[in-house]
Amino acid sequence: MKCPYCGSEKVEPVKSWEMPKMGYKVTHYRCKNCGGLFNHYAGKGKEFVLRVGPRRRG
Repeated sequence: MKCPYCGSEKVEPVKSWEMPKMGYKVTHYRCKNCGGLFNHYAGKGKEFVLRVGPRRRG
């Protein structure tokens, strides 16, 4: 898994949950490099990432 903000592979899962009605498993990640927050959705033969929090500045 790569950070969608900086491209680093140093990310850690924070929590995960199921969305049974939508058919997805969601994992919330935090980047150890830039602090960016994002969710990874997997299911229905698809995978995608949504940014959910800004990365830290400075």
